[in-house]
Amino acid sequence: MTPFCFSATLAPHPGFPTPEMDAIEVAGILKDAALCLDYTLRGNLSAFLFPAPEQALDAERLWAHSCCEVFLATAGGRAYREYNFSPNGQWAVFDFSGYRQRVEPPSLPAPRTYWRHTPAALCLRLELPAAALPVPPLRMALAVVLEARDGRLLYQALRHPPGAPDFHHPSSFTLNLVPI
Repeated sequence: MTPFCFSATLAPHPGFPTPEMDAIEVAGILKDAALCLDYTLRGNLSAFLFPAPEQALDAERLWAHSCCEVFLATAGGRAYREYNFSPNGQWAVFDFSGYRQRVEPPSLPAPRTYWRHTPAALCLRLELPAAALPVPPLRMALAVVLEARDGRLLYQALRHPPGAPDFHHPSSFTLNLVPI
């Protein structure tokens, strides 16, 4: 399989401007049916709360704090898988048979995650093995939730559907990972 590479910049939801962020960029490669993603958040990171490694969170609600998210679906299908990654090192996976119709995920291998936090950037490298992905070709949605110091949640994504933030919306799956 020929590798498929991409890079993208996430945008804030129109109802939740995030002037403290200079950019949230995601680069990735799909190779041998495994997916590697690099999230880079740049800006005034002191304006946000990032869970520390010793801070245990409810795995069902990682999205209620600062976290990186990826949604994956088989092209042409309704089912999709959601991964949430917290800077504290926790991660969660959820499977859906259709829009917000949650089902039990199969037993999946753990992703590998590497976090790096500097005053100017927060970086996440994650590797999802082929066995953790839906069947290619894939459609993908990328998102980041930021928890402001005042408790507000701010939402960044490749594409936001009209209305309230909704990373699950089918129109959010804008990246087609199709090997050439």
